[in-house]
Amino acid sequence: MGRNRPQFMPAKLLLIREHLQLDHAHMAEQLVSEIESHNHRRVEIKLHWVPNFERGKHEPDMLTLLAYSRLVKIPLNDFVDDAVSAGAFRKRLGKELKPKKTVVHHTKKRTKA
Repeated sequence: MGRNRPQFMPAKLLLIREHLQLDHAHMAEQLVSEIESHNHRRVEIKLHWVPNFERGKHEPDMLTLLAYSRLVKIPLNDFVDDAVSAGAFRKRLGKELKPKKTVVHHTKKRTKA
């Protein structure tokens, strides 16, 4: 009997890469950079691993999943919980990565007459 795997995780990983507008090579670079900056150790993510994650051929290790999570500021739980559909995950991506609007308040100076 095989391990239980999250059914929607490969689609969610693909959504992340597409949302970040990265190709496979740049996604691998971003993941490596994220892991190395937080764990202070050298890691390798080979170029062919990213499409294999997205197709469900291979499952990323925990450090790699955590790097995906940090890149998009979405809790790791949302990646592995199949109660969060790919569509719901896509909506969360949009909410988390939208730049915050800054509100500029203009005040009029009162002049004495």
